[in-house]
Amino acid sequence: MKYAAYFVIITFLVIIILPTAIVKGCNVIYKPEEKIDTEKLIINVYNHNQNKIVEMELEEYIKGVVAAEMPAAFEREALKAQAVAARTYTVARIRSLGGAGCSQHPEADICTDPGHCQAWHSKSELLRRWKFFNYYIYWGKISSAVNETDGLIITYRGQIIDPVFHSTSGGKTENSEDVWGNAIPYLRSVVSKYEERSPKFVETKSIPIETFIGILNNAYPDARITEYMIREEMCVLERSEGGRIKYLQIGNKVLKGTEIRKLFGLNSTNFNWKFDGDNLEITTIGYGHGVGMSQYGADGMARNGSNFEEILKHYYTGVEIVEFSYNGTVRYPD
Repeated sequence: MKYAAYFVIITFLVIIILPTAIVKGCNVIYKPEEKIDTEKLIINVYNHNQNKIVEMELEEYIKGVVAAEMPAAFEREALKAQAVAARTYTVARIRSLGGAGCSQHPEADICTDPGHCQAWHSKSELLRRWKFFNYYIYWGKISSAVNETDGLIITYRGQIIDPVFHSTSGGKTENSEDVWGNAIPYLRSVVSKYEERSPKFVETKSIPIETFIGILNNAYPDARITEYMIREEMCVLERSEGGRIKYLQIGNKVLKGTEIRKLFGLNSTNFNWKFDGDNLEITTIGYGHGVGMSQYGADGMARNGSNFEEILKHYYTGVEIVEFSYNGTVRYPD
């Protein structure tokens, strides 16, 4: 009986007291009971893991998005910027407020496929990913970031923006038209400092020239690319303001940088190459399409004293951070 009592006490200390102490020691200020009591907005989320539509409260959904889209170890102000971006993206698509919803899933406002909408992780999945102790720390940190930005979204001239983002710009973000062809006034190229901490800031990939040629000729049979063309006639025709390759010429074939990136699984279209014997070494700078907010740039700005509003206004030109009221209108915070 004595050992059983000891076991109960130790279990209580490990499961309840210790995680609480860790969270408090890390300055995590999340307290669910102190969350602003706004009107609850229920959204319909198509969960790809369950293959069905699930009802969720908006702010709880946003927590799962932030946890999936940005490393939880990032600075709180960077997480807050991600929370506002995620909420903005979601609010613009809510059907009950006049949004178009998720085009791939009828009756859903949004889905959990990051290739189509936004990534999202459930608490059980996060517990598996983060393990026991990190879960308490990280979930509290993310919840705090979402709660502290409750109801805030990003607008440009009174319209909700499309707050696209990427991992690492490589030093400068892109103009929207250089990637997608459509010039959007708030998606302008800006300098993005402090990104060197990103594991994808610079990466080199070695590809046998024979393999490189084979992939190109399979994709473009009319090009009839040869090794001579690769070594002597491959050149950059145009780079974007952000430094990425817009057009590349190989022999008589002109290719988009985005096509090369997709074909060879490159981190970005900001790349250079050199020859190493029978191999082509391609070095990329940055990771992602490069438009909008750089996540590692946001974390770097936060580390250097910027708050979430300063981060968002840096990466989205000319925008305002406003308070969303759940009747579908926006207003400026007091």
